[in-house]
Amino acid sequence: MGLDEYWVAISSGGELLGGGFFFTGSYVLTTMSCLAGLKVHDPVDLHTGRGMPLTGTVHERADDVGLALVRVRPGPEVNPVTPQAATAVKGDEWYAPFRPSPATAALGGTVDEVAPGRRHGQGRPLCVIELASEREVEDCTAYAGGPVERSTEGLDPAVVGILLDPEFVRRLDDGAEDPLAAVDLHSAFEMFQALSAESLMRELCVSAAPPVPEELRVPSWKAEPLPPNMEQVRQAFEKARFMMREMTGLVEENPLLARGMDPYYMRLTDEVCNEAFRAMWGERDGD
Repeated sequence: MGLDEYWVAISSGGELLGGGFFFTGSYVLTTMSCLAGLKVHDPVDLHTGRGMPLTGTVHERADDVGLALVRVRPGPEVNPVTPQAATAVKGDEWYAPFRPSPATAALGGTVDEVAPGRRHGQGRPLCVIELASEREVEDCTAYAGGPVERSTEGLDPAVVGILLDPEFVRRLDDGAEDPLAAVDLHSAFEMFQALSAESLMRELCVSAAPPVPEELRVPSWKAEPLPPNMEQVRQAFEKARFMMREMTGLVEENPLLARGMDPYYMRLTDEVCNEAFRAMWGERDGD
């Protein structure tokens, strides 16, 4: 936290559309209002808080909850930062680092209420953070998509939500009169198929494993090569080591994913043991 590299300004054709921020190293979270008129696979331009350019494409739309994901192409000079996540509580102080221009006022204030189960029509339920602003802002539409940081004294800075388009907030059921609100970060995470542990693991499994590092290869000084079956066992465990390392990297990149990964660790362990067994003794007969 404290770095400007995690949040971005999103534009298309030279026109500023709104804000967003890195949810993972590859995905930027924003609102549907920031991508008005754009479809999945349409290109967008992004600039980090420090002005570094990036390119991306609209990846997934969650129209029923007013949110969207942009997939970002990695840039040689930008190392995306994913922010620390936390849960807001009533009375927390908050701050929104994204501003539509340097001349506009920064938003900040206190958390007025945390309201789970709010819906937009027939959409999926959201946990909505109702925000009170310390200064009067006539229209907060241009701030939509930016992160909401917790700035409570004595607590570590962390992102707690994404600022919603005021018009979307007004259409929520049991809505407050003040249209300044955000979606809880954990709630937003669950809205996207691309961010599920299953989807991220599928991407990982179909990606080609890198060459085996020299230190993991069979030592050249061995007089005899490994028997074919032992070589297959070694390859199975090297593949597992690679997968475990990549899975751990996914969790470290975004702790929100951790709760969905345990089944995949267990499944990987089981598959590796089965593959090693088949290499040594063939297919199992029964249990």
